[in-house]
Amino acid sequence: MDDLVLRIIIFAIVGLVSGFISGLFGIGGSTVRLPIFIYLLPWVGIEQSVLMHVASATSMALVIPSAITATRKQYALGNLDVGFYKTWVIGLFIGVALGAILLPHGSTEILQTLFAVYILLVGFYIAFGRGRFSSRSKPPSGGKRIGIASFVGLVAALTGTSGGTLTTPILSTCGLALEKAIAIASATGLVTGSIATIGGILSGWHAPDRPSYSLGYVDLVIFVVMMPTVMISAPWGVSVGEKFSETTLQRTYAALLILVGLDLLRRLAF
Repeated sequence: MDDLVLRIIIFAIVGLVSGFISGLFGIGGSTVRLPIFIYLLPWVGIEQSVLMHVASATSMALVIPSAITATRKQYALGNLDVGFYKTWVIGLFIGVALGAILLPHGSTEILQTLFAVYILLVGFYIAFGRGRFSSRSKPPSGGKRIGIASFVGLVAALTGTSGGTLTTPILSTCGLALEKAIAIASATGLVTGSIATIGGILSGWHAPDRPSYSLGYVDLVIFVVMMPTVMISAPWGVSVGEKFSETTLQRTYAALLILVGLDLLRRLAF
């Protein structure tokens, strides 16, 4: 079978699976996509030297469509604090731009370690820490807000995630109302996804081992194939998720993240 056809078939299935899981657990999907990319990209000929670079950049490109949809919904509901978001964007831009500069200089092993540690921390937070940290202080403003957003942007760029998973607990802990924190998290993906995608294209433009049919580190075949399949299957996951309790879904998602994180670290060690 032609390599291009095989890649289309594989990632059409990946799109259906990742979209279903995203809908099932009510998440953006980057924490699901990255592990799948790490496991499967070598099977379709992606060189180890650029494995995480291609995985991260392509994942960030896929963040953009879902972030647009989620942000529009949050704005329509009146949850998005535009004044807060305008300052937040400045910090995100700084952090993602720095991450985009650093990304080409990190090896696949370093980037994979960062991602594995990140999803482990997220998994442990969901399992044991969610709801246990709160603050009655005023939400961060000025330099503090920009600093926090810069940190979120940097982590997002280096892990290939939207930053939303990190934004919600940080802002709610800092005193922002939960519904507003979720809205800012949704809109965060607009900035992190866009800037990181541009950075991935530019930094990978002359990369010697980048895949065929790519713009820099962004694999266009995977992007074009997965975008519609994710949108098709996400509602299926939402429908199935409604049959389970929120506690069951959170525990299952946390266990999944922890197991995948540990496995990625095991693969690096051995």
